[in-house]
Amino acid sequence: MTLHVLLCSHNGARFIAEQIASMRAQSRAVDVIHVFDHASDDGTRAVLEQLASQPGVPIELHWIGDAPGPAMSFFRAMGQLASRVEAADSVFLADQDDVWLPGKVAAMLEAAAHRSRPWALFHDVQVVDEALAPLQPSFYTGNPYAVPRDLDPRRLLLTNPVIGHTLLLSGDLLGHIARLPEQAAYVMHDWAVALVAQRMQCLAYVPHSLSLYRQHGSNLLGASRQRGLGEQLQRGMQLAGRVLGQAMAWARAHSAGVLPVASPKAGSPPWLSTPWAGRSHQRVALQLAWHALVSGPTWRRRSLALFLALQVLRRPAP
Repeated sequence: MTLHVLLCSHNGARFIAEQIASMRAQSRAVDVIHVFDHASDDGTRAVLEQLASQPGVPIELHWIGDAPGPAMSFFRAMGQLASRVEAADSVFLADQDDVWLPGKVAAMLEAAAHRSRPWALFHDVQVVDEALAPLQPSFYTGNPYAVPRDLDPRRLLLTNPVIGHTLLLSGDLLGHIARLPEQAAYVMHDWAVALVAQRMQCLAYVPHSLSLYRQHGSNLLGASRQRGLGEQLQRGMQLAGRVLGQAMAWARAHSAGVLPVASPKAGSPPWLSTPWAGRSHQRVALQLAWHALVSGPTWRRRSLALFLALQVLRRPAP
């Protein structure tokens, strides 16, 4: 079994050396770090070349000419790596600005040791600021996210509790993700992983904080970022549109029979059955809005119902 790390970077010169150092300092070493740098112009590539020339875990560098955003960057990288990964291998996903704690690799491999393939594991984190000062000891405080509550299939179409850089995938599951159709429709790559793995009944949570989740001004998504009311309303509409588009793509994948299942009982809840794929975006938006309203754990989470209902008034994307 080979232990791979898949790291996507874009303008991460400030933090990427610290991240890779934490990978190389693990009590259980990984075998290779694959870095896919997407059009960095801030010195990231020079930092990576210097790190690759140093002794330690080998670093394979891949220079990508464009920066399509975090989701498609990871989807593309997973597609490129899938042909080189054996079914029995393990693949850690990694971001450019977080820090792995020393026992992360060993703890995740121990958690995976007695599981049947395929599988996807994710772990808790310590949320920290830019200087790694603690902000909260756990990501899963219940507001906004809790496990196992948010792993319910209905909740998973509305919100994603899985942090991408905490994921460990078996090689065969990586192959399934790489073949997922309509990848551009998914809000984030880690959300797609969670949906596929939960459908296959192979998503597992490791209840230990094994990395530092850094929050800073450049975070596209974050655990503690503050936003004004206008920005929150705009983001609410954008998120609802993306959640609706993702749900429609997910339903079409069900209808086409391209998604693997672990057993005849492993499918999705009745409201996401195959006939659901043929419904209009208005009906799907209202159904999602209803589930957001009744299952949202906080008023902020339930407010997604309003934004989803408003999608009924919008023309669906072609």
